[in-house]
Amino acid sequence: MDMKPMFDLWLAPWRASLALTSASLDTMLTLQKSMISFSSITLADGFDSADENYMRQAFQLTADANVRRWADAAGVLQAMPDWYHQVANGPGAALTDMFDKARRSVG
Repeated sequence: MDMKPMFDLWLAPWRASLALTSASLDTMLTLQKSMISFSSITLADGFDSADENYMRQAFQLTADANVRRWADAAGVLQAMPDWYHQVANGPGAALTDMFDKARRSVG
């Protein structure tokens, strides 16, 4: 019995959430760089109120994007079939034991 398709199905939501998190972090970094380049921050002048507003807006935008990505990941997990939720809610060793048993019967 080949367990790879089942293992890939089991990992699919985690891979999706990792991709979403990676994309949101890339977006956050790009946004922060663009906000800094728009502001007139110099070492001699320090921050003025406009700079604080830009940084506050950048933080709020990235926090919102982060919450949306986590909501997307939760939606992916919620949409999984019932058998996935039953396996995920089982005892911690049950899944490992199932894979070990399947692996021993193949070899």
